[in-house]
Amino acid sequence: MTLLYVLAAGLLCALPLLDQAFTLPTAASIVESIARDTAVPNVVSGIILDTRLYDTVGEVVVFSLAALGVKRLLSGEAPARTILAMEDAPSLVLCQLGATVCALVAVELALRGHLSPGGGFGAGVAGGTAIGLLVISGSAERTAMFYKRYRAETWEKVAVIVFLILAQLSLTGLAPPAGAFGSLASGGWIPLLNILVAIKVTLGSWAILQLFVRYRGLL
Repeated sequence: MTLLYVLAAGLLCALPLLDQAFTLPTAASIVESIARDTAVPNVVSGIILDTRLYDTVGEVVVFSLAALGVKRLLSGEAPARTILAMEDAPSLVLCQLGATVCALVAVELALRGHLSPGGGFGAGVAGGTAIGLLVISGSAERTAMFYKRYRAETWEKVAVIVFLILAQLSLTGLAPPAGAFGSLASGGWIPLLNILVAIKVTLGSWAILQLFVRYRGLL
């Protein structure tokens, strides 16, 4: 019996090495198949927001839970009395310039992430970086005021809810026409999902950053 198990294991390991036994698809054919099925040139966005959309839903939920966890973790601490910031003029200018560039990159990645390298998560990281640069350059109180005035927390929750609704429609096969390949309207729900992920990650990063700055200051 032991010999039989050894032979079966050896055969199982040897089968993938036998090219004559079966033909494996090439990487190029896999990429072409994904691009054809998702109707977007950026197959990474196609995989994240179509082929494995169920996993992406879990990632968005986990990010939301992380933001709630930070809020719960810091809720029992006293806010920082003073928040230090940069005072060097050249550093301030560079931070503000970098924030502007990051914000423009975030918009580009969110709108065209399904056509070129980029996507909602990359756009959210760029947007969060822009806000972080503004905070460390001395605009912590101003960004906090904007966060409350424009109800960023509410918009973050709305983005998550709409994303889950569109994801459910996509998973059940209800999607708009794919559109012309390579256009902004191509890919069904993918462009909208990209934008919603970008809004969620940007505002979620903003919320987490605000909490750390408020209770821990700028480290």
